[in-house]
Amino acid sequence: MAMLVRTGLARHAAEQRYCRMKSAIKVSVFYAARACGLFALSRRIYRHKVRILCYHGFTLHNEHQFVPGLFIEPEVFRRRLHYLQTRGYRVQRLGDAFECIRNDAIAADTVVLTIDDGFYSVFSRAVPLLREFDVPATLYLTSYYLDEDCPVFTLAVDYMFWLTRDADMPDPSRLQVSGLTLTDASGRALRDASAVCERIKTHGQSLPDNAARSALLHRLGEWLGCDYQQLKSARLLNLVSNSEMRSLSRSGIDVQLHTHRHRFPVDPALARREIDDNRAAIEPGLGHDMRHFCYPSGEWDERHWPILREQGILTATTCTSGLVDSDTAPYAMPRILDSARVSQIEFEAEVSGFCELIRHVRSRFG
Repeated sequence: MAMLVRTGLARHAAEQRYCRMKSAIKVSVFYAARACGLFALSRRIYRHKVRILCYHGFTLHNEHQFVPGLFIEPEVFRRRLHYLQTRGYRVQRLGDAFECIRNDAIAADTVVLTIDDGFYSVFSRAVPLLREFDVPATLYLTSYYLDEDCPVFTLAVDYMFWLTRDADMPDPSRLQVSGLTLTDASGRALRDASAVCERIKTHGQSLPDNAARSALLHRLGEWLGCDYQQLKSARLLNLVSNSEMRSLSRSGIDVQLHTHRHRFPVDPALARREIDDNRAAIEPGLGHDMRHFCYPSGEWDERHWPILREQGILTATTCTSGLVDSDTAPYAMPRILDSARVSQIEFEAEVSGFCELIRHVRSRFG
């Protein structure tokens, strides 16, 4: 057993070294390409394609370390906006850009900023920076946690386990929660933290409401030895409130659809319900129709398209990397994902179109 553990750890360490080496090589290639003028050339080639940037949360404390692919530090976001401004990119509202796209009249170097989910940090961190640079943005708002005084449950569970990752996991038998079983098929207590974490998330999702889930999170915090109340009060993983949503809209943020429960089944009735519930939760506070949509988690299927069409939705964005023009399917619009994982040179490579050029070459000669 000890040999197997050592072998597994060695393999994991080797994989990490390989990933770091691969990333370092990619960054070196990007620096060389920029120095040789390939970024400038790519920008010229793709000047009439729209770059739709995608963001999620903005760090209040240490969220970018917790999920670097989901959060970005405000100062890094400020650097991105400064880069776009000083390099002459034109930041447009999504609706305006789409009108240009479908009329085949895209202005050179057009960029659209989109933000998914609606974390509280959009209100407290992103909006002041958007105002500073006087640029518009679209917020795709999922609504189940709208106005709920609690964090997103699954993220909160993961976060508390992440906070205590360097400590030994407490005895699972000490976490006494009605209906929660932390044993394997033979009745032995689970010893793997990731298995316990998943079991708790599954149980929490079966609970009737967020009050019950919040109580479970409080109990989990006691068991792990971390302060759930502090996490809740800091709103690190909370969504905006209704009043904050209205304030965002008044400040120029274009609030659009992202489903109610952050899921979009292929089943037509369930898919319609997600959009209807999302609209019912948001539109009364906005006073205008929402006509743009973002697939939750970027998961989409062409079978969704007739439902989007009948709902009067004009565009739907994905998490697939790419640029947009008049030949792009409006219900499968790619974006450029930005986060703490993305270095400045990688961001510049995407925005310039150099990464699009590489993708094109690969698709041709694959």
